[in-house]
Amino acid sequence: MQIFSRPDSKGAVQTIRATNGASSPCWNLASKRVGSYDLNDPLVKVTFYRSSDCKGAPSATFHQGPVSRSHVMIKAKSVSVTKVKAILLRDQQQAL
Repeated sequence: MQIFSRPDSKGAVQTIRATNGASSPCWNLASKRVGSYDLNDPLVKVTFYRSSDCKGAPSATFHQGPVSRSHVMIKAKSVSVTKVKAILLRDQQQAL
């Protein structure tokens, strides 16, 4: 994941990776301003927090569809990335 301090993937960049395989790790951000971010996994939920420990009320939560957000413009001190499981829907007639 790359977090940029300005919109459209510009400004100071911080690269974040999960090296320990945690399912919902928390990272402190180098810059308090988040302008945009890029992510390589569409099945995650990204939550930004005002506190530095990913606790309390979130500043913003994004459920991934596209893997990048080009215009976020929020203030945050930490970010949490949570893996979301895919849901398979069955055809109703097959279930009967």
